[in-house]
Order: sequence, then C-alpha cells, then structure tokens
Amino acid sequence: MRRTPPQSLDGPPQLPPNLSFVLNLSPSAMTLGLANMRKLLDALGHPERGFDSVIIAGTNGKGSVSSYLAAILRTHGLRVGLYTSPHIYSVNERITIDGDPVSIDRMEAAAARIAPLYDSIGYSYFEALTAIAYLAFDESGVEIAVLETGLGGRFDATNVVEPRVSVLTGISLDHRRILGDTEEEILREKLGITRPRVPLVCGVLPPDLRQIVEDKADREKIPLCMTQDTGSAEPRRQSFEGASAAIQTETQDYGDIPLPFLGTHQLGNALVAVRTAEFLVDPLDRLNAAAGLVYMPGRFEVVPFAGKTMVLDVAHNDQALTAAVKTLESLSPREENAMILGILRRKELQGFPREIAAHVGGLVLVESVVGESHTAPQLLQRIGLENCAQKSLNVTLESPLASERMVVNLVRRLTSETSLFNAFLITGSHRTVEVFGRALHRLEAN
Repeated sequence: MRRTPPQSLDGPPQLPPNLSFVLNLSPSAMTLGLANMRKLLDALGHPERGFDSVIIAGTNGKGSVSSYLAAILRTHGLRVGLYTSPHIYSVNERITIDGDPVSIDRMEAAAARIAPLYDSIGYSYFEALTAIAYLAFDESGVEIAVLETGLGGRFDATNVVEPRVSVLTGISLDHRRILGDTEEEILREKLGITRPRVPLVCGVLPPDLRQIVEDKADREKIPLCMTQDTGSAEPRRQSFEGASAAIQTETQDYGDIPLPFLGTHQLGNALVAVRTAEFLVDPLDRLNAAAGLVYMPGRFEVVPFAGKTMVLDVAHNDQALTAAVKTLESLSPREENAMILGILRRKELQGFPREIAAHVGGLVLVESVVGESHTAPQLLQRIGLENCAQKSLNVTLESPLASERMVVNLVRRLTSETSLFNAFLITGSHRTVEVFGRALHRLEAN
C-alpha cells in the first residue's frame, strides 16, 4: 500500500460556503428510508444513472475490499470512482477518481447545486455527500463506481443505484442502536443492498448467518457466491514491508500476488475483492499491479519513525481491534509491542478491552479528543488493573491530549532511545488515527 501525506499538515482544508453548509449538517443523523435521497437525485437529473456500480456492505472490511477492488478494475483499463467513509484528514479522501481525490473546488461546485434544495428536501450530511460523489463520477466519465455503504444497507444513501454486483464482507456487532441488537438483525439490514438476479459476493459467515443469506438468495433468485466455497487465499509473505498471498478461485489460479493490506483477516478481504472483480472483468489477468495503487490512510498503515514502527489503524469495534492487535503480534514479538489506545465515548465495545493484555507488552491510554473520548482512567477501568498486572503489562495513563504539540511530544517520548518498545499500534477510532497521523507526518516533514 502506497503512503501519501495529508493534504494539509495544519488541519483539514478551509471549506467554501456551499460545501461547508452541507457538511455542517449533523454527521450522525440518519434518514430512515430513501425517499429524500431519491428526491435529491431526481432534482439533480439522476447522476447515479451515468455509470455502473458495485455496492459493498459489512461490519468490517468494507474499506479494504472497496479500495482493492477499485485498484483491480483500474489495472484493467476502467475509469473507476471510489466512494468510502469516513475520512481521516480531509473530506475529499472519500471521493476518488482513478485513485486521485476529487478537488475541494469540484465538491463545492456540486454542493452549490445541492445546498438550495435543502429547504424543500431536508437531506442529511451523508445523503448530500453521496450526491456530491455521484455528480463528480457522472461529470468525470467514470465507467464504474465502487460504493462503500456508510452503515447498514437497506436505508443507506448509496443504496439507490442498480449495481452490477452486491458485496457483503462480514457481520459483527456494531452500531446496534441503529441496526439492531443481534448479528441476525444487523445482517438483515445489510442484505438490503441485494437485488434479484444481481450477483451477491459474500465473505465468511458463521452457519446461522450463512443460512439467512442462502434463504434470501433462493427466495429472491439472487446468484450467490460464497467465497469460502469458491476460492482460497493462502499467506505467502507478511512483514511490515508488505504481504502476498496465493489466490485461487473456481475460475483461475492467480498464483502469488502482492496484497495491499497486512493481516490474516485481509486474506479473506482480498479474496472477496478478486471474486467480485471476476464478475466485472474478463479476463482478469492484471492483479500483480493492483496492490501498489491502493492508499487508504489508517488501515494498518505502517509509518517508520525514529527507528520504530508506528502503525495507524482505524479499528473501533471488538472484531476489528482484535484483528489489528493480532496482526501486530504476528509481525513483532509481544514484549516489543505497545498499543496507543484512544476510544470515543459513543463507540460500543464488548469484551475487547480486557483482551488487550494478552497481545501487547505495553499500553498507552490516551484521551485523544478532549471531551469526546474516554479518559485514560476510564479506559483502564474497562481493561482492568488486575488483568494488566496478571499479564505484567506496562501501562501508562496520559494527560488529555489538548493540543498537537502534546501529541508530538508524546510521540517523541515513546520513540526515544530509552523506549521499551519497537512497534506501536495507534488505534481505537478514526479521530485517534487523525490526531497521531497528522503529528507523525509533521515530524516526518521536519
């Protein structure tokens, strides 16, 4: 995976007036239903009809699958739009065309068409942003757009297209307040992206959830591709410098190919992306170059600094956090690893905090976004002081990180010659990754 510094080291770019208006709508607001989105697109002349699309839902892995699939399609000569969420450093990271973020000026031009419609339609932040993406793709001659749902599926603003393929990466408990209290309820919401006679590519699911998918596919005549039955991805090489896998499907043996992301859980994501591409490109024969085209900040992003290995990862639920820390442990000895953990108060965690002690030698607890994150003592309470002591875990509670200078100083201290650790996993939320990522890039620049 290639690395690109933030567009501005001083913070997000200043937004022009119309874009500022639509992005100052509440990001957490969700419209129950697609009526407003359909009205908005009707008023804009239906830009979503100007390109083919793939829509991707799932609790974890959506961003990885989306970005890798977009890169694969690009290597086969297609002009590709990619829509992901959320962003880390700047909102235009969410909308890319052939790997390049659309400009703020282009987003403003689209927002200028959307802003006057608010009084009559009352769209949400995510609906407006999705419409901006569709306008940008249509006006730029995009041939196919890869669309990552925000959350859910049935009522997600992306779910107004008629996709060529639908994708479900996997299911775990997250956003229960909106999606439901059980994995079964969450799955049913996410299956709202399916269409009769449109192929559905599905990642690994436990038997009870798989049965729900199979029943729906049979009932609604959905061609179903379960990747665990129709292919394999076997690890070949994995280090902080990169990874590769031997990928084989019922269609073709692709051999040993580079992967854009680290971690055993990414093997399944890569297989999902390849199986999806097989429905869209024939022949599929240019996989070797795809990984080098991928860039998604904060997806187990390795940043060498001061002789240490800093890893930025946006994991923020139990399943993703467990995968991230186990990936670190597979690359570096436990006693040499530390986790820098900052979690927003609104995030739901089940058993993960107590599991940390088994996988790292050190733990640095931070209130990364003052007023929005758990405090360091609150995080320690969730993890358990006795639990840390039993695992001989080196625990540091940091003062609230109220300024970038404090973050920079913390990074310098943690990476000094007297540091006990060689690798640091910075995780817990997108905001934590933004705060530390910007500080790391500033230190690199200096």
